[in-house]
Amino acid sequence: MPPRETVLKQIEGASRGFEALLDNDLVQAKQILSRDPYSAFHLVGLGLSAFLAAILSREDDELRNAQETLIRAETMANNEANAKRAKGETAGIFPGGTEYKLLTGDATIGQALIAIMSESYVEFVKAIWKMNKSYKIFMGIFKTVFPENVSEHDSLHDIFTRLNDRYLEQTTKPHPAVESSGGFFSSWGRKKPSAVAAPHLRHVSSSSAIPTLPSSSASNGEPAIAASAPVSELPSRSGSSTDLSSSFANKVTLADSAGNAEVDSYPSPLWANDPLTKLVISGAALGSGMFGLIFSMLPPKMRKMISWFGFSNSNRPVALKLLTIAASTGDDVHGYFASLTLVTFYGFLLLMSGWQASEPTYLRSLSSILRRVHDRFPNGTLWVLNRAKLARYERRSEDAVGIIVEALGREAKEGNSFREADSLLVFELSWLYLSQACFVETADAMERMCTLNSWSHATYIAIAAGALVDEINDQRRRGETPSPAVVERADKLLAKLPGLCGLKRVFGEKPVTEVFILRRLEAQKAKLERWIRAGRLKEGAKLWEVVRISNASELGLFWATIGGRSPASGVQKQIDLLSSFSPPPRFGPASSSAAPAPPSSTLGRTETRSSTLSGNTYRRRTSVASTTPSATIPPPSSATDDLDTTAEILQRDLLLGILYTALGHYDSSHYALAVQFLDAVLSASPVEVGDEKWVVPFAGWHRAVVELKVGDAETKEMDGAKAREVWRGKMEKANGWLDAVLATGEYDMKTRLESRVLMLRDEIQMKKVKVGLA
Repeated sequence: MPPRETVLKQIEGASRGFEALLDNDLVQAKQILSRDPYSAFHLVGLGLSAFLAAILSREDDELRNAQETLIRAETMANNEANAKRAKGETAGIFPGGTEYKLLTGDATIGQALIAIMSESYVEFVKAIWKMNKSYKIFMGIFKTVFPENVSEHDSLHDIFTRLNDRYLEQTTKPHPAVESSGGFFSSWGRKKPSAVAAPHLRHVSSSSAIPTLPSSSASNGEPAIAASAPVSELPSRSGSSTDLSSSFANKVTLADSAGNAEVDSYPSPLWANDPLTKLVISGAALGSGMFGLIFSMLPPKMRKMISWFGFSNSNRPVALKLLTIAASTGDDVHGYFASLTLVTFYGFLLLMSGWQASEPTYLRSLSSILRRVHDRFPNGTLWVLNRAKLARYERRSEDAVGIIVEALGREAKEGNSFREADSLLVFELSWLYLSQACFVETADAMERMCTLNSWSHATYIAIAAGALVDEINDQRRRGETPSPAVVERADKLLAKLPGLCGLKRVFGEKPVTEVFILRRLEAQKAKLERWIRAGRLKEGAKLWEVVRISNASELGLFWATIGGRSPASGVQKQIDLLSSFSPPPRFGPASSSAAPAPPSSTLGRTETRSSTLSGNTYRRRTSVASTTPSATIPPPSSATDDLDTTAEILQRDLLLGILYTALGHYDSSHYALAVQFLDAVLSASPVEVGDEKWVVPFAGWHRAVVELKVGDAETKEMDGAKAREVWRGKMEKANGWLDAVLATGEYDMKTRLESRVLMLRDEIQMKKVKVGLA
C-alpha cells in the first residue's frame, strides 16, 4: 500500500496525462502515463487513452494493447483495494481502498467495451460478465457516497448540500491517532471550528470551468501536490471564495420529467481541493449515472433480459443528475468522461429522436456542459467536434463546417498526435456537406475517412460514390454536361465497391450498412440490365448511368442527415434533384395534379385510406395538413422513366416526405406535402414495395414525427385546455404509427429504427406530462 503522499502524486500525474490526451497530445499523454508502471492510476489512464485511440482508429493492434493494459490495471487496482490497511485509514472521507475499487470498475468496463468491438461471440459473452462486475463495483461505491440515495425529485442543490454537510461533518471532527478504534472516518478529523467561526465557514469557489490541478513547483523541485483536505486546515478564507450560506457558484440547465427547462443552482463543493474525495464522488456519480442512462435507453425486452445478469436501475432523470454531478465537480478522468457522455446523449437525442418535447432545453443543457469543458480544452478535438455538432443541431451548418475546417487546418499546420480523433471531425464534416447538398465535398470527406480508420470502408466508399452520382444527376438537371472527372471518379468507386463489402465483420457478421449496400448494388445492376434490354443503353454501359436514388441519400436517411436539421437551401436542392426524375412526383410543385398546400393556419383534418404495414392493415383517422387524397402509382417504364419500378418511386416518396418535413421547420405549410408523400408510402401494397420493405416502417416513424410537429404548429397560439385536447389526438395517432413500426417483421436497419421509436416515445411521454395528460 503506497504512502498517502505517493497516492496523491499518482492521482495528479494520471490526471495530467489524461488532460494531455484531451488537449490532442497523445504522445505526451502516453509519456506521462507510462512514467509509473506500478501505479494503478497511471495504468488505468494509459489503458483508457489507448481505448479512446482504438475505438477511433478501429485498429486491431490498438485494441489489443488497450485490452492488455486495462487487464494489468485491473489486477493492480484489485490488489491495492484488498491490501491490508492501518485501522482508520481512509480515502478522503471514504473507507480506505475505495479509490482502488473505483479504478477496478474503470478498468473492467473499459475491457467490456473493447470486447464488444472484438467481433467475437465469445468475447461478447465475456463483455456481459465484465460489465456486470463493473456495475456491481460502481453500485457498491454509490451506496457509500450517496447513503440516502438520489431520487428523481432531488434537485442538484439538495444533493450537493447533503454532500457538503457530510464532508464538513467528517473533516471538522477531532483528529485521534490512527491506532484509535474509532470508525473509518476517525483518522481524518480536524479541529472543530469554534462557535463563532462555524457560521462564517468559507470555501474556495469552484468556477463553472473545470478547475485545473496545481502546476507550480515545490521547493524540492517536485510538482506541488494539492493536499488532501482532511489533513489540511479549515477550507480557505483567502483568494476567490464563496459564502456557502449566501450564494451559489454554479448553475446548470436540466430537463425535468415534462421536458421543461429546470435551471438548478447548486453550492460549490467543499471537497474541490481534496483529490481523493473528489475522485471517489465523481467516479461513483459517473459509474452509476452512465449505467442508469444506458439501461434507460434499452428496449423493455432487452432491459428485462439483462436484469437476469443483475443489472437494474433505469431512471433517466436520476442518471442525468448523477452525470452532471461528476461533470461539475471532477477534474479527473471521471469528470471528463461524464461531460463527454452528457454532450453525446443530448446530441443523439437532438439528431435522432426526430421531435423533442422541449428542444430549447436540450440545446441549453448541451451548450452549458460543453462550454465548461471547452474553456479548459479549447483545441481538444473531442470538444471541437461537439462545438460543431451543437452548431449543426442549432441549424447553423455553415458555422459547423467552419469550426471543423479551421480545426483541421490548424492541426495540419501545427501537428496533432491524437490523429485518430480526426476521423470524428472528418466524418461529421461529411454529413454536414451532404446536408448542404455539396456532393463533391461529401465524396472528398468520405474518401478521406478510408485513410483515418479501418471501420467499414465499403460504407464510406458507397456514400462517396453515391454523392458523386448525385452531382452528375444534378448537373444534368441544370442542363449541363456531366463533368468527365466526376464521371470517371464515380465509375471507379462503384467498381471497387463489391470487393470492399464483407471485409469488415461484427460478431462474425457483415455490418448492417454493408448488407444494405450489397442488396442495393444488386438492384442497381438489375436496373442496368433492364435499360440495356429496353434499348435505352448500349452493352457495356456503366452502373452510374442508371442510378437515381443513391447510397448517399439512403444512408444519409439512416443517419438522420437527409432532412433533419439540414439548412433550407440544402433541403430544397435535394427536393429539386429528386423531383427532376421521371415520372414526376405525384404531389408537390412538379406534379400538375397536386393541389396547392394550404397555409399552416388552415391545417385540416381528413380521413386517410387504410394503410398496410408489412401485411398488417389497420385503419385510423389522422390529422393531416392536406385535403388531397393519396394518388396511385403510375406504371413506370424502363424505356422512358428514370425510376422504373414502384419500389424506386416509393423510395423517392419517402425521401421527399422527409425533406418536406425538414422544410416545415422554416414554414409549417410544407408539412402538408410531407403528409401526402408519407401516407402514399404507408398505403402501398407489398407488391409495390417489393424488396424495399424498409421504406414502409421508416415512413411510419416519420409520419409520427410529422404529426407531432403539426401539433406544435397548431397549438402555438392555443390556450392550455384547447391545446391539451389537440395534443391528446396527436399523441394517440403518433403512438399508433409507432406501434405499427414495432409490429413490423424483418427489414433493413430495423434495430436502428426501433431505437429511434423508443427515443420518440420517451419524448411523447414527456410532452404528456407537460400538457397535463399524464
